Amino acid sequence: MKAKITFFVGSAVLLLGLTQLALTHEPIRALTVAVGAFFMLWGWKIGWTRHRGLTLWLGHAALVAGVWATVHGAALLPFLERPPTQLEILDMPLFWGLFTILGGQCMIRHGHCACCIASHEARTDSRCHRLRREAPGAP
Repeated sequence: MKAKITFFVGSAVLLLGLTQLALTHEPIRALTVAVGAFFMLWGWKIGWTRHRGLTLWLGHAALVAGVWATVHGAALLPFLERPPTQLEILDMPLFWGLFTILGGQCMIRHGHCACCIASHEARTDSRCHRLRREAPGAP
């Protein structure tokens, strides 16, 4: 696995999307499922340290999508008939917009920041991305 956190965030988004799809039967929920599956694949096979240009491009695309969803969600707020429950908040565009903006910021930081990449490389074997095992008695 090349990026554990990305894989597990993708898993959570995939499960949430499948749950929403099963409960609401709305076709738009397939988009959430697709995004979750994409980030599971990204975390499992692609990773963000080897493909910095792709990571930067995806981060900027996430920022644009997040801003769009945030503005759309903010525009819908005056039309709510009642305050949303805590579970309903997770289903609102405003929440997902902010979540996506923060994810885009992470991708951009990981694409630009040499210390993030060096930290990741120091914790993993660069060829197989497994945790390094120090030899007994090594400093």
